[in-house]
Amino acid sequence: MAAAGAVLAAGAGAPARADSLLEWDGSARQFESPDGGFTVRPKGRLLLDIGATGGSQHDDRNISDQEVRTFRFGVDGLVGEHVFYTVEGDFTAKDPVLRGTYVAWRDKLAGHDVELTLGNRLSERGLDGSSSSDGTPFMERNTVATAIAPLKGFYGWGAIGKVFGPTWHVAVQAAGYDPADPDLARGTQAYLARAHWNPVKRREGLIHLGAWGFHEDFPSDLASLTKTTTWAGHYNEHLKVTTGPLADPLSSDGYGLELGGVKGQFWSFAEAGRRDVETRSDHVKIDAVSLSAGWMITGDPSTYAPRVGNVGKIAPLAPLSKGGLGGWELAVRYQRLDNTDAPLGGRGEETTLGLNWRLEDWMRLMVNVSRWKVTHPAGTYAGVDEGQALAGRLQVSF
Repeated sequence: MAAAGAVLAAGAGAPARADSLLEWDGSARQFESPDGGFTVRPKGRLLLDIGATGGSQHDDRNISDQEVRTFRFGVDGLVGEHVFYTVEGDFTAKDPVLRGTYVAWRDKLAGHDVELTLGNRLSERGLDGSSSSDGTPFMERNTVATAIAPLKGFYGWGAIGKVFGPTWHVAVQAAGYDPADPDLARGTQAYLARAHWNPVKRREGLIHLGAWGFHEDFPSDLASLTKTTTWAGHYNEHLKVTTGPLADPLSSDGYGLELGGVKGQFWSFAEAGRRDVETRSDHVKIDAVSLSAGWMITGDPSTYAPRVGNVGKIAPLAPLSKGGLGGWELAVRYQRLDNTDAPLGGRGEETTLGLNWRLEDWMRLMVNVSRWKVTHPAGTYAGVDEGQALAGRLQVSF
């Protein structure tokens, strides 16, 4: 209790006692041991979304709604020079689950940085799919990330190994089910690999190349597999692109390519992916492509991170708290998903214009305007349908 009291006193700005276990470092926003060998940093993420869809020939698709897209809280930190950890609870659904929860070790080996992770960490799968949701330029990750995915989804308990060079990195992973939905992928095992390379990397700009793939085996008692992909906003349960049920699935393989670059205030990326699903009686192909580009209007640096080949959260050069305008970004994306190789598979197209305003390093406002088109061969929404969507987000992330 005495140690806990010392920590609270330090957090309130009072001088820390010499025997304090942890002291508050306001500049780093974390607690740390007196020798700096152990740190605890609070972290959290809150995404509040609102959206409206119109123009559909089906009335139940023309809706407006709001949702808590993500609500997470936890801690991360360092243990000595080589070990770091994260413990994060996801409170979005009714029952809280552990989302990003792992321990990792990093060091140098043969002149290269190496990293080994054990636990439940975001998998590497494409540029958008390897990026945290608080850093992507659009409210939803692209269709390559959401549709060309193993059954376990974006997370999964397992091990990840990474090696970093000056202009490249390679990651390999073996992972099981995601604790957010343990029954869905129970008994499956996925193996993933991704590599990226910056053949040009200069102060004024760079080029990004990437490739990735995965293999997964389904349990023998999995009678059917259906992949349903959100379209034009997560809030609309009636607007999705599905494969339809695939009976007696055995395994699936996914792979993709990435190409893009950054030049000054501008960025552009292209991604394409395919998933091959093997069943006892069929072979089904799922194809997705995404093309995106953006302009950092206020001259802020691109959110692209060359060390890992993804995009992340950045602080604006002139935040509102210092009398600035914050960081403004304009982005556009076209994406397409083709599930029609499946007997009941649908097709989707979407063009989105996005405007992002980073007020502070921990706050962002987003607006997405989309024009969408979906096609389904059967069911309630059989035929071609199209319309528009408008969505907004308040993001608090620290």
